[in-house]
Amino acid sequence: MIHPAIRKHQLRDASIYWLIIPASVIFSGKGVDWIFGLPSLCFPPIQYVLSFVFFVLGLLLIRAATIQLENAGGTPNPLRPAKRLVTSGVYSLCRHPMFLGYDLCALAVSIFLGSLGMIILSYPTFLLLEIRFLRKEEKILGLKFKQTYAEYKNSVPFLIPFTFK
Repeated sequence: MIHPAIRKHQLRDASIYWLIIPASVIFSGKGVDWIFGLPSLCFPPIQYVLSFVFFVLGLLLIRAATIQLENAGGTPNPLRPAKRLVTSGVYSLCRHPMFLGYDLCALAVSIFLGSLGMIILSYPTFLLLEIRFLRKEEKILGLKFKQTYAEYKNSVPFLIPFTFK
């Protein structure tokens, strides 16, 4: 059974990642569209197919990463981290596959809504803040897993698979 304090923390984090951040990206992007009179990007059916593909890929990455963390004795929640460093499966593609999944879902929504403000301002801002957060997380992982994490970090890309380390 999960301790009530941990459950509360997990619910808070879930609401931030699945409600507050997406709403912020959507409303700030649409707000930029409205304030500056930016046109809506409209190129169906490609727009809808791309949105669907990115969203499904994002969800699959998130799910696979979550399962791998659970198999390593933990969860994505910092209060219940994995007991060992996960480096195989989707974690061999990039060091933060769960966040890559979130990014793909956010990109899918941006494309689906056709918001120029989301694509050129809100989404990149979201990515910059995420990268800042992930750099802090990597410092913690480096302290916890020491040499093992240093080797992993040197051999697997940060966030985008098949790129330079």
